[in-house]
Amino acid sequence: MSAITVDDELVHYEVLGHGRPVVLVHSWLGSWRYWVPTMQFLQSKFRVYALDLFGFGDSGKNPTRYSIEHQIEMLADFTKSLGLTKTAIIGHGLGAIVSAEFARRYPTRVPRMVLVSAPLYDTGDLEQRSPVARKIMQQTENRPSRDGMEPDAPTILSPSSAMRAALAAYAAQGQGRVAEETPSAPTLRRYEAPVFNPLAELLETTPPDVLLSRCFRRGEPSYDKLSLDIAKTDLRALRGSVSTFDAGPMLDTIWLLTMPTLILHGGADKVIEPPNEEILRYVTQSKDNLLMPPPLPNVGHYPMLEDERFPRLVTDFLEATDISGEAISIKERWRRRTR
Repeated sequence: MSAITVDDELVHYEVLGHGRPVVLVHSWLGSWRYWVPTMQFLQSKFRVYALDLFGFGDSGKNPTRYSIEHQIEMLADFTKSLGLTKTAIIGHGLGAIVSAEFARRYPTRVPRMVLVSAPLYDTGDLEQRSPVARKIMQQTENRPSRDGMEPDAPTILSPSSAMRAALAAYAAQGQGRVAEETPSAPTLRRYEAPVFNPLAELLETTPPDVLLSRCFRRGEPSYDKLSLDIAKTDLRALRGSVSTFDAGPMLDTIWLLTMPTLILHGGADKVIEPPNEEILRYVTQSKDNLLMPPPLPNVGHYPMLEDERFPRLVTDFLEATDISGEAISIKERWRRRTR
């Protein structure tokens, strides 16, 4: 067992292998342990780190550290403390939220990104959001981080004072009006719609064992192993991790990523529904760094446990020398391997 102290709280992690670093960040149901098969596969080519977020596994159980913001800061401190100035990151579920926002803030530190079972929801106003939401996000001012490390990009979680200031400044242009008559310039009123947070209802009203039963049958090895991890989870960490989630800014975070990013979903996921075509168009519009192959057929919320092809496909992506040049061939390999 390895551990470091971050913000006076214990952060547990395990490490395996040699080579370029890869950090694995787990989801709501489980801990670092379900990454073991992936770690064992990647260890021959990469030095693989799997950590427990605050409130999970063997990391600290301090409720004041359970917000997404604290988890992002913990990931920043974790990578800094271990000297991981550049590391690929693979985030799953909750880990995908944390990893995506970390990579957007610190793009020079993340050369490659894999997001698995990320919560990408259709807000119902995607045509109206684009491109004004992205312009606002890009104009939002940087905010100094807690430890003095300056982010490379601004913070864009659910509406903050900085975002509201940017909205107000943008609305003030043109004598305080937005060109509502122009379809390509949607109104800020539409963008300032109420926060859309389906994760809050999901995790606040559904017991973890019920969610886990949507993934595996009781008595299956994966169910039993994950049940042991859930028993070590502070359930307040589930609620705290989604209290500030907003589906719209999450999609904009994905769109603003600049590093090669692979986004994977299981076609039979009963926890996080795979994204529809509207979401795919929204996040990939005018982007050539995002690879979003079709959802894996007959695979649920845990592709790393349910499909033996998962680590090989992730390795293909991490080893691609020119993602723009190899995107077509990577997609073709996905088609062949996922039939």
